[in-house]
Amino acid sequence: MNEAATKLIVDGFLRGGFDVYEALLGLGFKFEPGASSDAGESDLAGALGTHTVSMEAKIAGGGAVSLLMTPQDASKIVAITKTGDTTESDSVDDAALETLKEIADGALGGGVTNLTEQLGEELSIESYDVVVREAGDAGALLEFLGDGAVLTSFTFSGDPHFDSSGYIVNSSALEARIPEEVAQGAGALVSDDEMKDILSGFSPDQETGSYSGGERVPENMDVVLGISLTATARLGKVEMPIADVLNIGPGSIVEVGKLVDEPVELLVNGRLIARGDVVVVDEKFGLRITEIISPQQRIESLG
Repeated sequence: MNEAATKLIVDGFLRGGFDVYEALLGLGFKFEPGASSDAGESDLAGALGTHTVSMEAKIAGGGAVSLLMTPQDASKIVAITKTGDTTESDSVDDAALETLKEIADGALGGGVTNLTEQLGEELSIESYDVVVREAGDAGALLEFLGDGAVLTSFTFSGDPHFDSSGYIVNSSALEARIPEEVAQGAGALVSDDEMKDILSGFSPDQETGSYSGGERVPENMDVVLGISLTATARLGKVEMPIADVLNIGPGSIVEVGKLVDEPVELLVNGRLIARGDVVVVDEKFGLRITEIISPQQRIESLG
């Protein structure tokens, strides 16, 4: 096990998953990773003894990951999503699994997006699924993950409906894709607890000038507001066979599948946050924002 790489993977996928749960359920989730260790079939059997619902994905180019939750938590997520109530069950039926698959698309995709931002390498999900695995299926889960598995426990809460735990299992192959310097550098990032410590010393009347949102900003928030993010205006996107790509040359026209009067998408660090119209300002292209996307659209953009 590469401890630094494991921490980066675990944090990335938990953030991706809980970002989706938070937007979908309207709850403020908190999570805390626990201990990580190399896992064999008996270790996975112990986790699957209580946490039988597995959101799992194969990562294109090598690696796999599984998020394990209890059937009670899984059924409650489905109930809140579909009806708004908090009914839970000791089992998950086929209809609930289909709903969880839709959620897993964004949750696992959010984890991949987080890793992509850290690595600077475009990662994508090759395939994903949500399945129920009993303790006796530990061998099958180990086979899905490939050679080597790392098991990490975590706790989470989402007032007032959730106060529970789960497991994340990643393959050694996924760890191997993370350069050592990236894994070590991830530890230098400001954690949620450290950010709370920073903000705890601010009083409501502390402010510094203004920013584009027009809100008051605590003076020392300049430390955070100075962080650079990459904003990209995306005109469109198209998939092309390698043969067509090789034939591109001066004068070639590539159709991007978007109508001329459709809005252009604005992405920040690869995540869709807004749409707008193209304008020209001082002979330079600009984007006039016309729409901030909804929470549901944010979920879809994580995939």
